[in-house]
Amino acid sequence: MLFLKQIVILLSIIIFKERKGMKKLLVVLLILVTLILISVIGFGCGRSKLSGTYEGTLPAADCPGLQTVITLNDDGTFHMEEVYLEENVEPIITDGKWVLDGDIITFTSGDYQFEYKIISDKEIRWAPGGEEITGTDLNWSLFKK
Repeated sequence: MLFLKQIVILLSIIIFKERKGMKKLLVVLLILVTLILISVIGFGCGRSKLSGTYEGTLPAADCPGLQTVITLNDDGTFHMEEVYLEENVEPIITDGKWVLDGDIITFTSGDYQFEYKIISDKEIRWAPGGEEITGTDLNWSLFKK
């Protein structure tokens, strides 16, 4: 934000010193400030804010739940470990890439793709096909550590 204030002050000085073409400078200033605000807002909602580890127990049909841990990395990769509770099976490990589109995070590993919806800065919820699950009391959320 300090950078934005410095640009506004500098352009204001230029405008007041240079009366000729003031309308053009005001238009340039407005466009510049708009672009900077868009980039600042976009950066704040980008990968670095989402990066971290999310965990929770999701519903499963044949056991008490599926303990799920997903780590989102700044570079757009993820690592997921899933463990079926009270089952004697190896954890399922999935690595791949993730992208953010609006409030939907799409995870891709080879041909396997799944989505989570951002609920808050601490919660993501499984959203098959990008649609949030409704009409159930089951917990489909993972929470940031």
